[in-house]
Amino acid sequence: MLKVVSFDIVGTLVDFYYEDYVWKEAIPQLLARKRGTAFEEAKSYVLREYDRIGIKSVRWYLPEYWFKRFSLEEDSMEVLRSHSDKVRFYPEAPSILENLSQKYDLIIVSSTTRDIAKIMMEKFSHCFKHFFSAVSDRREVEKTPQFYRMICKTLEIKPCAMVHVGDEWLSDFISPRRIGIKSLFLDRSGKKRGKFVIKDLKGLQSQLESK
Repeated sequence: MLKVVSFDIVGTLVDFYYEDYVWKEAIPQLLARKRGTAFEEAKSYVLREYDRIGIKSVRWYLPEYWFKRFSLEEDSMEVLRSHSDKVRFYPEAPSILENLSQKYDLIIVSSTTRDIAKIMMEKFSHCFKHFFSAVSDRREVEKTPQFYRMICKTLEIKPCAMVHVGDEWLSDFISPRRIGIKSLFLDRSGKKRGKFVIKDLKGLQSQLESK
């Protein structure tokens, strides 16, 4: 019996605007102010530093690391919270979350840190039972089969009692399936086709209702 519905965040529940704004606008603004330089100059420097570390490093995902690296005096989480109004949910997401939370235990399974995930999901925190983060829980970038296995163990459920939906082919679709979790690949572009491919979260609800 299905008990748990798991969601990725960015690209699944919310669009990329908040993340892009924080990393590419807010942080460069703080650095420009600190150094007394032009915003574009600070932004170019910040983006080069991001690339220097690279997305395969856990450090890339940690706001506190970057604030220390750039010698910014502000509290990193306070800065991120101050821009929470930039979080934009996909149109169907709010009603889907409210509806499904009445029938299943909803959880977040993300590669972003738990603190950032909770900021982005603050308006719907009442819908979620748990927040899991590959970076926070395992100091890993990828959502691996081992990560999903740990989640099932923590929740005390069998993999077949959980369905996961997200927009990353390997992390959100392949990895959970390797341990028996029912996963759906969310492709909002509509380019991919298949039995387990959905173009929005209405497709998730339809699949669950058909079971």
